[in-house]
Amino acid sequence: MFFFPGYVTDKEDNGSIIVCSSLRQNKIRISDKEFIKEFELLKIQGGCRELSTPLRKLLYEQEFLQTIPEIEASLQKVKKLLDNELFLTIMPTEECNFRCQYCYEAHSPQVISAKRIEHIKQYILEQLPNCKNIHIGWFGGEPTLCKSIILEFSNFLKKLQVQHNICYNADMTTNGFLLDKKSFIQYYDAGITGYQITLDGFQHDSLRPHVSGKRTLQTILNNLSTLSALPKDQYQFHITLRRNILAGEQDYSWYDYLAKLFGDDSRFSVSVVSVNDWGGDAVKSLDILAAEQKQAIYSAHENYLNKVGLVLNKKTTYPFSNICCASRPKGFIFRANGNIEKCTIAIDNPNNKVGYIDTEKGVILDKNACDRWCTSNVEPKCFTCPDILSCLNQSCRKGVILDGKPDGYCVCALVGDC
Repeated sequence: MFFFPGYVTDKEDNGSIIVCSSLRQNKIRISDKEFIKEFELLKIQGGCRELSTPLRKLLYEQEFLQTIPEIEASLQKVKKLLDNELFLTIMPTEECNFRCQYCYEAHSPQVISAKRIEHIKQYILEQLPNCKNIHIGWFGGEPTLCKSIILEFSNFLKKLQVQHNICYNADMTTNGFLLDKKSFIQYYDAGITGYQITLDGFQHDSLRPHVSGKRTLQTILNNLSTLSALPKDQYQFHITLRRNILAGEQDYSWYDYLAKLFGDDSRFSVSVVSVNDWGGDAVKSLDILAAEQKQAIYSAHENYLNKVGLVLNKKTTYPFSNICCASRPKGFIFRANGNIEKCTIAIDNPNNKVGYIDTEKGVILDKNACDRWCTSNVEPKCFTCPDILSCLNQSCRKGVILDGKPDGYCVCALVGDC
């Protein structure tokens, strides 16, 4: 049997049909009416048993039609490309200047030592012969409490980018309280161009107070407004404004307010995510959305965002885009305490640890522990899924490694809940 893989798409264009493969990056145009009819029938049937016509043979030659073993072989080649990138998350400290009600972290005041930073640099240098793509994510705690560490490390990578012709990009998950214009420009010049900042609606000040107890929302909004005023041709950044919602969260006037501030700036987008219990005591007193409620609530929020013209930060389908750091072969979290872990929402879980930074020997990784996080089978049901290249059925391995899910279960539904 010959099937249309999930990475093959088609669209109408002035009476013709254009068939494309996001894997091979090739396309054909079908204009003949009889061929169009045959193609539409093939789609309805899900493929064909024999390559008995000129159209079927052409589709097969261009790999728009493939057998299951051929699709599987193609996907295995794609997965090997993940070996060629470093996807590192660095937590310079786990201390934070906020005390968010749903936070699962212990807020250790420890700051990553200069010795550990040097060992991480050395690890990157050792990987350069095989890894030309380097992504750095700054996380905490609150990373902006360690501004000098971030800038020094980022400028080291900027130099590597020039010297070794690597592709380097970086982003930061921050509460935005200390992200003033001067700091932002320094981070930008050092290569950090993406941010995720949580703004929890008009309840923000009660849900995300400063450690001193004072309000935080207006300071963040002032910072963001200043950044939005930066010239678009000179500063091409992207900021995702995340809103963590609870059950019954149906006040959409917050989006009207955001639209007035940032609706005309495409560098800003909005992400809607439910609060989940990832640990800690405070979150247990909150009214968390039940699993069966999530889709309807998400849809209502997303519809309103579209209505007011805000850019919705939605799941994308380009290759590997929905595979998180934890599921990548060389995706690691370097913590301030020297532990090397995988999943950012499972900090301190013993099964999350895959290594450590030894004071003398540097980065030490447990190969077996690492392999568990990035070894998954692409199930037959996934072969025709349109998200197959972005997911490879390993977008979130936490379910298997830490939550007891069976190996091979579909993880697509989890994307967006982290």
